[in-house]
Amino acid sequence: MVVGTWNLENLFRPGGDDGPGDEQAYEAKLAELARVIGEIEPDVLAVQEVGDPEALDDLRERLDGDWHTETSELSEFSDARGIRVGFLSRLALIEVEQVHEFPRAPGAGAGRRRGRNGGADGPRGTAGAGERGRS
Repeated sequence: MVVGTWNLENLFRPGGDDGPGDEQAYEAKLAELARVIGEIEPDVLAVQEVGDPEALDDLRERLDGDWHTETSELSEFSDARGIRVGFLSRLALIEVEQVHEFPRAPGAGAGRRRGRNGGADGPRGTAGAGERGRS
């Protein structure tokens, strides 16, 4: 199984303040995202910065094969743009649980940590630290 993650950087449909300026730019972005996803052939891809759930569906429609999508509900901690996280999966998403507060280990501090994201240069965190891997 190949699992990856990718920050899609403001995946909004055109027309809003945070989306692409026009339909042509939007289509170009979707085409490039679909091309890269097709190259790495993940079974499950966790995605970040999904603005419009419909935009993730637009991306899904451009992928080869049968894909499923799921996006998070808006969090009370989300930014003003309404950014979500989500999944693209070749596997059916049977039971999806919305987790609003990440559980803490006993004795853990209240600090928040920020991790690195994939950015526009492509997905990171695929199996085998960027190498294809199947189990």
